[in-house]
Amino acid sequence: MYLKKLVNQSLVVFTLISPLTSIAIAKTGTVVTKMPLDPAHGLLEAKSQYRIEYTAVDGVRGKGERTDSAAVFIPFGPEPEGGWPVIVWTHGTVGINSDCAPSLNTRTARDSQYLNTWLSLGYAVVAPDYPGLGSDGMHHYLNAQGEGWSVLDGIRAALTEFPLKNELVLVGQSQGAHAAFAAAGYQPTYAPELNIIGTVLTGTPYFSAESDVASLFTKSDDKNQSSGDPKIPYIFYIWQSAADTNPTLKAENYFQNAALAQLDEAKALCISPLTQKVMHNRLNMNNSLTPNIQSLLTNALPSLSYPTLKITHPVFIGIGGDDINVPTAMQQQFAKDVQAAGTHTNIHLYPGLDHSGAVNPSLRDSVPFVLGLKDKP
Repeated sequence: MYLKKLVNQSLVVFTLISPLTSIAIAKTGTVVTKMPLDPAHGLLEAKSQYRIEYTAVDGVRGKGERTDSAAVFIPFGPEPEGGWPVIVWTHGTVGINSDCAPSLNTRTARDSQYLNTWLSLGYAVVAPDYPGLGSDGMHHYLNAQGEGWSVLDGIRAALTEFPLKNELVLVGQSQGAHAAFAAAGYQPTYAPELNIIGTVLTGTPYFSAESDVASLFTKSDDKNQSSGDPKIPYIFYIWQSAADTNPTLKAENYFQNAALAQLDEAKALCISPLTQKVMHNRLNMNNSLTPNIQSLLTNALPSLSYPTLKITHPVFIGIGGDDINVPTAMQQQFAKDVQAAGTHTNIHLYPGLDHSGAVNPSLRDSVPFVLGLKDKP
């Protein structure tokens, strides 16, 4: 198996994750199943494509083993000496139901264009689904440790099974930017054998002790009070994740009557149909949330927060100037704080582009950024 010896030598039975937590990881990052990916879920620039299931540590609970899934795409062309360099694609919000997993669905035109670009440049793509997407249990939305550990274990698994080089770039959009930056932060202690040389982010969510609902939502004025807000589904997913951990939470304490029906549907509906219902029913901060929603955000902060803002490799940050899904101001504060923490950053603002619209145009800057990265000795 490719790089199996390297990975097995690097793994130890107990790896220190934090000053208070040690967990066995000797068997994680191991492929359990490997099968050809459904062609309908594939990419045109991939010579071969697979869906794998792999063992991972349950980052939501902080212990125990689970099985997660990922897609792996190998580009056309002769295999380079040492294997294909890797783009680790961490996807944006798809939902919290297992059936919403990207490896089980056709990718959007936006994401297909984006990933085909990297494949055409000679990168393999490893695309983890995250815990609870394509696997057992509810997906805990924006749980940094859950996402980050699973992504790193997915990389380990792919390196042992495919002709890949241990030269990795994390690339994420929206929730995927959250997952990528979390993985970058956890990597030095959780998976030190992985050679991550850069991270590329667009539409990055950011939560800190200063975060409040007002930073996510602008109170609608009289003229726009009946408009729907595409951020409401994100709050639904955060609440459902919290309620899965703490079943004593009462929805009516956090949501007004107008939102309760859609809140329950959020367990099953993937992001596109859920957003369509929210917009059709004109759900927004004014008619959907109660003042207690701030306590939900505050209590969720430990799981939403990144382990560190100081990353040991260069980080590209792309920001849509007209992003309302992840407010532009939130992303700019993230970029400012990451830079202040001492991370080498490459920051780009795309005026007039929204959350989705900035993704592919950012390639004009992120491709040169990635091509210019030097492999670590």
